[in-house]
Amino acid sequence: MEIRRVFVDKLKIKNGMVLLAGPMHKYIIGVLRKRPGDRIDLIDGKGYLYRSTIQSVKAKEVYLQVLDVVHKPQEKRPKVILCVSPIKGPRMDWLVEKATELGAEKIVPTVFKRTVVRFTDHPGEKIERWKRITVEASRQSGRFTIPEISEPTPLRGITDLIGDAKKRVALYEKEKRVTLRDVFGSKGGDVTCVVIGPEGGIEEEEVEWLRENGFTTCTLGENIFRTETTPLIVLSVILYEYARAGNESRQDNTGA
Repeated sequence: MEIRRVFVDKLKIKNGMVLLAGPMHKYIIGVLRKRPGDRIDLIDGKGYLYRSTIQSVKAKEVYLQVLDVVHKPQEKRPKVILCVSPIKGPRMDWLVEKATELGAEKIVPTVFKRTVVRFTDHPGEKIERWKRITVEASRQSGRFTIPEISEPTPLRGITDLIGDAKKRVALYEKEKRVTLRDVFGSKGGDVTCVVIGPEGGIEEEEVEWLRENGFTTCTLGENIFRTETTPLIVLSVILYEYARAGNESRQDNTGA
């Protein structure tokens, strides 16, 4: 039987038992159709996985027995820092949700010269909303961790947030030669940073700064995509190349 991962915020364990109620009860019993004796993996978004078994079910409560705990279980996905120009309204909410599902490790709302969204009034409200979205998206996709949402940051301030990311990529509409395949078809570090500018484009001065700081500019081809679509294309390509590289490595090790 398939073992499902269920994200539980503020997980509390007493004597090896977990009590879940409310929406979690409805989700496990009504949506997943789980019953006493079924296995479920609980994740807390902080890097812990709790292998558990449903002990009993009541009208509004589910009791689970924790079998063992794994700290920071290995997730077979690349680590990607997404630096993206924020966009207005629900489109940014959608971007954050899908980037979380596709495995982004950190999302940095990056302010370019042509960024339309301003954060002069109550920027904390936007950040908190995006954080709530990452929690729900992590819950839905069964991630072990929740991606970090950074404070809005000017382009030249991202170097303090991307750490030692070895592979650095910037999508640039005027780039004609270098493609995503050129960039991700070669070996790189464990962490990738992807920069995506506003729909008005990245200014030449900003492009030069990116190149001076180790970023390779690349193109998605002739099509022009919206800001919320571009990250999903790039993250999908990275996931594909990561899986392909892993398969090739396993074949090499087995002599296939």
